[in-house]
Amino acid sequence: MKILIRISCMLIMTMTINAQQIEFPILTGSYLGQKPPGTTPEIFAPGIVSTEMYNHCSVSISPDGAEIYWAMSPLDAARQIYYSKIINGVWIQPEIISFTRLEDGDCPVLSPDGGKMYFNSNRTISQGGKRRERIWCVERNSKGWGEPHCLSAELNNEHLHWQVSVDSKANLYFGSERDGTNGKDDVFISEFINGKYSKAYSLGTEINSEAHESTPYIAPDGSYLIFSRGGLHIIYKQKDKYWTKSKSLGANFEKAICPYVSPDGKYIFFLKMGKGYNDIYWVSAKIIEELKPKELK
Repeated sequence: MKILIRISCMLIMTMTINAQQIEFPILTGSYLGQKPPGTTPEIFAPGIVSTEMYNHCSVSISPDGAEIYWAMSPLDAARQIYYSKIINGVWIQPEIISFTRLEDGDCPVLSPDGGKMYFNSNRTISQGGKRRERIWCVERNSKGWGEPHCLSAELNNEHLHWQVSVDSKANLYFGSERDGTNGKDDVFISEFINGKYSKAYSLGTEINSEAHESTPYIAPDGSYLIFSRGGLHIIYKQKDKYWTKSKSLGANFEKAICPYVSPDGKYIFFLKMGKGYNDIYWVSAKIIEELKPKELK
């Protein structure tokens, strides 16, 4: 019965996106041809990315800006990963990525070089196995994307929450409530050492408190990290490799989660969820430089 319900939900989603495609506009230029925002957040690609369907994460963009990925679903149905890309100068109609057509997928995040995608999924590791949220990874190949594989037990044997983020060294950052947590969810890091992920550890009191810290975004070079704690906050890596104290990004980012900075560094994307609204926003990323301590500029 659960399998039939899952397939039915995905058929409904496919029919919905196909219905959108009938009137899909011709879009050219960067960021799905959307007009760039200023310092006031605006909904990103309304009717295309931010739709009546249920958004559950921000976007992820390829290094060349020619591909955009996100996840959504009808309310309470299995989420799937959607994408659009530029072909012959025009953005194609959004499609469901191959490995979530018959399985769920959520919170896609590309590695800084665009060669890997990390995502959350409740799919089983083996036939007949238990369904629960785990971090998966899939690599590009000559045909597009390969077959996803589940990351190590060091990451997935304990609770994790929402999106992960990855730096250029393949270190993974994510929200979790596990051994070493200061309060509720902390932001943890699992370092990629000699081809394996290490045991995750909390980043410490510069970022983590007794409150709920989650949905981190790490800069590819590790120079700053944005995370949610009732809104978005930022910390910077100092020359001694310790973190600065966290700073709020301000009123524009209250109740925001799932931050993501575009590969060109120009825009911050984030998600806002609440009663009657569920949208992905974008805004100028100038605030990242403005809040940076003088000694780090």
